[in-house]
Amino acid sequence: MRLVFLCSGLEPGRDGVGDYARVLAAHCMALGHEVRLASVRDSFCPAMTQTATEFRAPDIFARPAEANALGDWLRNFNPDWASVQFTPYGFHPRGLGGKRARRLRELLPATTRRQIMLHEIWLQPGRDGAWRHRALGWAQRRSMDAWTGSGWQPAVVQTQARLHQARLQLRGVAAELAPLCSIFEPEKITKAEARTTIASWLRNPARPMDASGYWLGHFGAFHQSSGDFVKFAREVVDNLKSKQQRAVFLALGRAAAAATVFAEAARAIPEADFHVLGELSAKNVSLAMLSCDCAFASTPWDIIEKSSAVAAWRALNIPVLVTRIGATDTKLLPPWPDAGLILALGENFNLPSTDELKPGPKFLQPGEAAKTFLSALARAPGP
Repeated sequence: MRLVFLCSGLEPGRDGVGDYARVLAAHCMALGHEVRLASVRDSFCPAMTQTATEFRAPDIFARPAEANALGDWLRNFNPDWASVQFTPYGFHPRGLGGKRARRLRELLPATTRRQIMLHEIWLQPGRDGAWRHRALGWAQRRSMDAWTGSGWQPAVVQTQARLHQARLQLRGVAAELAPLCSIFEPEKITKAEARTTIASWLRNPARPMDASGYWLGHFGAFHQSSGDFVKFAREVVDNLKSKQQRAVFLALGRAAAAATVFAEAARAIPEADFHVLGELSAKNVSLAMLSCDCAFASTPWDIIEKSSAVAAWRALNIPVLVTRIGATDTKLLPPWPDAGLILALGENFNLPSTDELKPGPKFLQPGEAAKTFLSALARAPGP
C-alpha cells in the first residue's frame, strides 16, 4: 500500500504531531508499506524543499506555487491513502479554514482515499467563556465539518481522546478511537545507571543529586500554575516523610513555564530538589524518564489520553500522577484501560513505591499503533 501523511509541520523535535507522523510512518514502512511525508504549513521551513520521500512547504494555502508543486509531487507518488494529521491551528492561524480541506483534497489523484486523525478539535470555552472565544469555537466547529465531511471527504475519521470522540458523535461524526503511542525508543539501561548519568549532568558541589531519593519527572508543556504546583509538590514531600526519602523533581523538554514554576517551588520547599533538564535528544529523554520512580502530568484527566508525554511515560511502564481534573464529568466517558494513571488531587493520593512499575497498555507501542492505523484503513468501506 502507498501511504502519504500530511501534517502542518515536520520539523524533528519541534512539532509533536509531525514527530508522531514520522514514528507512525516508520513503523508502517517496517510492515512493508511505501510511505511519504508532507508538511503544508511548516513554520520551521523557510523555503519549499522536496525529495522523493518528503515534501515541506511554509504555506501551500498562501502560495499557489507551493500548492502546485505539492500536487505534482503527490500525483507522481499516486498514493492509495492520504492521512491528514490535523490540528485546527496547524492548518489555519485561527483554527478556521474549512475551505482548505477541499483545496488539499483537490491536489490528490482522484483515486486516492482519505483518512483524518483529529489530534485537536475546536475551542470549547463553555458557557462562562468570553463571547469572542465562544464565537470562535462555533466558527471552528463549522470549519471542522468541512474536514470530517464534504471538504476532505474522509473514509476514516480517528481521534485520540474519548472526550473528542463524544463531542464529534454529538455532531454526527463517527470517529474511531486511536490512542497516541510513544515516539521514543526505550534505552536498555537500569534505573540506577540512568540516575548516575543524569546526576553527572547536574553535578553541583553545593547540592549533589540524591540518587536514593524519590524522583518525579515532567515532560513537555507545563500547564500548572505556580500555586497549584507548589501545593502538589508539598503533598509529595509530606507523602514521603514516612519513607524518609527526599523528593527530586525533574522537568524535561523546552518548558519555559516549568523553569519559573520550579524556581518558585524551590524557594517555598527547600527540603526538596527541583531541576530543569531542558531540551534533550530523544535518547536522553528516554534515559531521563527511566531514571524516575513516577511522572506527573499537568494535562487534565478528561483528555489525558491525548498527551504524547503521558504515552511516552506509560510505554516505559512509569506510573503517572495526573494533577488536574478538567472540566468534564469523566463518569460520562468510557473508562480508560490503564491502571498506571493515578488521579493525584488534594491530600488523598499515594505515591507508587519505587519498584512498582505498572505495565502500560500494549497500544502505546508504536508498532501496535501502526497496526491499528492500517487495520482501520483495511476495514473502511469501498469508494
